[in-house]
Amino acid sequence: MFNIITPTYNRKHTLQRVYDSLLDQDFKDFEWIIIDDASTDNTFELVEEWIHDNIIKIVYKILPKNQGKSDAVNFGLDLCSKPYTIIADSDDSFDSNTLSDLKKEWTTIESKQLTPAVASIWTHTKNDTQTINGDKFPKDKWLVGFEERVLNHNIKGEKWASWKTEILKDHKMFSSPFTHIEESQTWNSINKTYDFLCLNIAHRCYYYSPDGIMASKKTRKQLSISSYYSSYYGLKDVSLNQMIKHKHYRHLAFNYAKSRLFYSNKNLKLSFNQLFVSIIIFLFRIPKSILKKIG
Repeated sequence: MFNIITPTYNRKHTLQRVYDSLLDQDFKDFEWIIIDDASTDNTFELVEEWIHDNIIKIVYKILPKNQGKSDAVNFGLDLCSKPYTIIADSDDSFDSNTLSDLKKEWTTIESKQLTPAVASIWTHTKNDTQTINGDKFPKDKWLVGFEERVLNHNIKGEKWASWKTEILKDHKMFSSPFTHIEESQTWNSINKTYDFLCLNIAHRCYYYSPDGIMASKKTRKQLSISSYYSSYYGLKDVSLNQMIKHKHYRHLAFNYAKSRLFYSNKNLKLSFNQLFVSIIIFLFRIPKSILKKIG
């Protein structure tokens, strides 16, 4: 029923968490797809032990060169054969009832034949003290589209999703050879067409990794490149009226204009009118940003 995709790069020391969590699942219809993004820490030795033990089904692929999480996930999607997919990071753990809970919810969704279709089920994450990260959803079993979820509610905190495989295959993660693009831009793009079902429960335990994507130190230019592509994908199909009206889009426009001071890509850029609006928003907000920093 479930594909579990785990992209990994030099996470031999944490990958055991995912394996142990899968062993503990009380629902066993799943396949673990490990995409090794050219690790150099002998991850393959550990995975080969698990494959030899043959307790759970594992598909293991090593990429010829490091390409980043998004490309690794997209590669893994091509190997998925089951109807639902979960992306489990290589340092995660999750509760033993995770898959059985999700099976129940997906079965209910499919029986209702909802329109628009539900692309994913979202749940909360918790830290190692079992405290939920960020905000809860306005209500349990919140069936929601992009406008209500993002433009009308600013739900903060790390969340976790299971996906309809066919939808995720049709909307693979935005990726760039130059930088990591915020995953939320891909999820938001999908949510503009399909609904999400949001549950006020937490299955996944999120661990802070000092050498992870979000924690690693970056130069100003590296930050600008990431901001440029993330804001570009968040704005490329947005009207000028929406850019001005909604705080979410104004924030992206500010980031786009700011990042262009240090980086741009002539093949991936907003229209002239979108750029003009972004610059106006940037110039309007910059005094507030300066005052906030010195205050």
